[in-house]
Amino acid sequence: MTPYLLLRSAGYRVALRQATRMMGNRGFDTQGTGELRPREKARAQAYIRQVRRYFLDWLLPFVKKQLAELAALKLGNRGHYQACQQAIGKLQATLADEELRRLIDRDPRHLFLLASSRKYPGLFHGYRGRDLVIPEAWQRMACAILKMGHIIKSIEEDSQDIHDYAQLGIFLESRARRLDDLFKFNWESPDILPDDEAARRAFVKVSTFFHKLKESMTFDRGKSCLVFNSGDGVEVDIVDVKARLKSPESMFTKLGKSVEGEAHDIRDILAITFLLKSREDTLTLFHALQKRGVILQENTVSHSITQTLFDTPDDMIEAVRRLALALSRSEGSVARAPMRQLRAEAREFFNALNVNARQNADSAHGHRKFQCKINYSLPIHRDAATNQILVPGTADYAARDTRQVRTRQHTLGVELRISDRQSWYASELKGESHHDAYRFRQLLALMNRLFLPSFDFPREADAQLRRDQGRVFG
Repeated sequence: MTPYLLLRSAGYRVALRQATRMMGNRGFDTQGTGELRPREKARAQAYIRQVRRYFLDWLLPFVKKQLAELAALKLGNRGHYQACQQAIGKLQATLADEELRRLIDRDPRHLFLLASSRKYPGLFHGYRGRDLVIPEAWQRMACAILKMGHIIKSIEEDSQDIHDYAQLGIFLESRARRLDDLFKFNWESPDILPDDEAARRAFVKVSTFFHKLKESMTFDRGKSCLVFNSGDGVEVDIVDVKARLKSPESMFTKLGKSVEGEAHDIRDILAITFLLKSREDTLTLFHALQKRGVILQENTVSHSITQTLFDTPDDMIEAVRRLALALSRSEGSVARAPMRQLRAEAREFFNALNVNARQNADSAHGHRKFQCKINYSLPIHRDAATNQILVPGTADYAARDTRQVRTRQHTLGVELRISDRQSWYASELKGESHHDAYRFRQLLALMNRLFLPSFDFPREADAQLRRDQGRVFG
């Protein structure tokens, strides 16, 4: 980092005043002075604490653990894994350096001076009566903290919606509620409600979606499974429903792994996975979700519709046949389409569902699922007198027609996935497709961006990494 504002900073006092201007340019209220007010200093320090927690409690331990498992294989990438392990150890030691921590905690503006100290070594001359010499490890770590701090701050700055969900994730985790098991949460009569306005707003959006979804689902004791009913005679057996809210840490990772990451591009805040008894019911369930209004054509992100369950058009014929049968039943008949027609329709479906296959260098190659992203529209009601958000499942919400309310339309981004149980567990929980393996590849990309040259995992080692992950998670 070589910011222009520090170009002619002769010593610590001038540099600190210039750093104040830099923070003023980044959304902090400096009131046009060279000082950072206590309230704004506390706000900046809160971001720094979040960065430290992300680095020390989540990012570095997760990557270090998987590196150790990969290095134990003693295969071609072992040297890279061991070098990265050693680099992480040094990064952890730098973050734990008490003198560096005190310097940053004393004034968040010091981060800008630290990060610029390689280009301008005199920025701390006169600091507390001495000329402080900044080690290279401190300068690099300050750059990483500023980069990560910018990513975390961007969630609040660039998308208020995404910030709301991040606050909801923090709230649920603070109440020991898993973010990957939300379908089983008692949305009908919630026992915990966030007081924070942002978290409460997100809570209501997620709750409203689940209320809509569960209107169409019942548990069939005879079949020992959930059944989704389209409302026009079509039923689909469902083994399980998985639902997860994207954690704040995952948001930081997604935004930070590439330069192009922007908060409003996070479209999988809530991910719903339907595990079916048979993959041949995939198209039928998608149709049933449309009939129930869970999915609307105008709210579907068209380029997000992809499938990897079926390998060829002929592989999809049975799924098309079941869909055609379901459609005919909903119209009061049992017409059966000839094979020639089924084959032609299967080819059309297959081509349409594969045209938007995503090219993501970090994703797994073996996922077996149908998926799409939807922007689910929903209302949020507020009491007109108190401005309090009304929460589904509460008495106040049930009595909303008896009081004056103000209603505003909102949107919830949902990634909807459909798979069968065998395909899901074979692809999502094994080999390089395992979720932890995919997350590890994302984190390597993020660490290269944050910590280079202190940490460097070469891209040419990726192919071997995937093979090694296949063994670790085999």
